[in-house]
Amino acid sequence: MLNLKKSKIYKVLKLISFSFLYYILKTLSINNRLFYLSKWVRDNGDDRLLVNYPINSKGTILDVGGYTGVFSDKILLKHNCKLIIFEPVKEYYKILKNKYLKDKRVKVFNYGLSKNSTLVDIYISNDGTSLVKRSEKTERIELVNVSSFFKQLKKVDLMSINIEGAEYDVLSNLIKTGNIEKIKFLQVQFHDFMPNSKVLREVILRQLKKTHKLRFSYPFVWESFSRIN
Repeated sequence: MLNLKKSKIYKVLKLISFSFLYYILKTLSINNRLFYLSKWVRDNGDDRLLVNYPINSKGTILDVGGYTGVFSDKILLKHNCKLIIFEPVKEYYKILKNKYLKDKRVKVFNYGLSKNSTLVDIYISNDGTSLVKRSEKTERIELVNVSSFFKQLKKVDLMSINIEGAEYDVLSNLIKTGNIEKIKFLQVQFHDFMPNSKVLREVILRQLKKTHKLRFSYPFVWESFSRIN
């Protein structure tokens, strides 16, 4: 049976429709998330930008919010290096464990990263599963203090964060503790459903300027940074 979302026809139709949407929004000077999302699709960001980093076989990549391994699959094809995945939801964790069972490059942890080590309820909603955005189904999960985990790491070549609103706490903790300096490349998807999300994002961007410079920016879609030194 044809997987529509992986078919060439689907990709072409998606590119055409989002490119058309991009030019409409650009003409109307509407610079919202939909504008940047359409620009991201038009620019083929998923394949051209998300995995395009100068990382060698000795590098270490962190995938925070692994879900079912969509990003992990792409990054492993591009870079033959060590990959650490964090996925706190049991269903998605099992998918990842089975997928990478025989891949010695990959470690999968059944917990999320945050500013504190604790147990919390998460709202299950496929790739929109979130600690913040509510849904009917919930699950008790484990969170580990991100800076505590970083104690075992000397360096991180790439940290990719897509955790549906929890990114603000993780990045604030990394910046506050200085562990942000261990990260050579950082890419993050900020989410705009958080209260004061624009202010929170701007605060983090200002703080990041001390250690990292911007590589690309599609606000509230994907943004990437490289360490200055």
